[in-house]
Amino acid sequence: MKKTLIGYRALVTGASSGIGGAFARQLAAMGADLVITARRESLLHQFAAELREKYGVRVDCITLDLARPESPQRLFEAATAEGQVVNILINNAGIGPYSEFLKSPLEAHLSTIQLNSTTVTELCFRFSNHMIAQGLTQGIAQGLTQGKACYIANVASIAAFQGVPSFATYAATKAYNRIFSEILNRELRGTQVSVTCICPGGTYTEFLEKNGQVLKEAGRSTMMTADEVARMGLQGMLKRKAVLVPGWMNKLACFLPRLLPRGLALTLAEMMMNRSVAKLRESDKILKGSSI
Repeated sequence: MKKTLIGYRALVTGASSGIGGAFARQLAAMGADLVITARRESLLHQFAAELREKYGVRVDCITLDLARPESPQRLFEAATAEGQVVNILINNAGIGPYSEFLKSPLEAHLSTIQLNSTTVTELCFRFSNHMIAQGLTQGIAQGLTQGKACYIANVASIAAFQGVPSFATYAATKAYNRIFSEILNRELRGTQVSVTCICPGGTYTEFLEKNGQVLKEAGRSTMMTADEVARMGLQGMLKRKAVLVPGWMNKLACFLPRLLPRGLALTLAEMMMNRSVAKLRESDKILKGSSI
């Protein structure tokens, strides 16, 4: 991978594993220094040491649970302390219990909304303003009239295009993220900041287990790896695309529901989900909301 991001500093949320970890590795391989954040402190620091040794980049760790309302401001202040600059923001942390709405605790739904949408909104607000101000300053110093290019990527889901029963809150937050990202990207035209919404489908990560799902054999044919999603996502982000759906099957899954009546599209989505995954046993714990 070409080192095209030397001189950049990227913040990745939910970076201790899965898609967030893949983003962090690939950004480091491209020469970017990193700020990585997640709840699991020991795992986060082990990962940071691996990245430093392998890629020779600076990696700062911030241990936070971004499902807590005060965490976005704390993350921003820590990442930008003492005049430090963040040029890339990857909003990856997310949750969503796979259960009928009334069969999950209210706290699980509120945590999902907080992490998936409210935190994303606040971080976009804070870092967009930061990037415009700091990026312009750096650009002028380098003789650039429009400032140094900066990037925000919000990781959503193909559920942003078509919801499915047992994922009511999750799908709603991802639809919000897609629409919010598209509009924010449009409003930031004329600045050096672009916003990309990345909408993956099924991906081999901890997300399935943590959200109460068990993958069936039929669901394996549509799965992608975290590395594939991150690679395509970064390519789309650097091209300043507003929305990026990785994989042709996922693109098809996002396009076809537009041709169908809403009720029929919802029924077909439910059938496909039931064919692909099963719920964990009732005795298993449902995730109650915390970033991974």
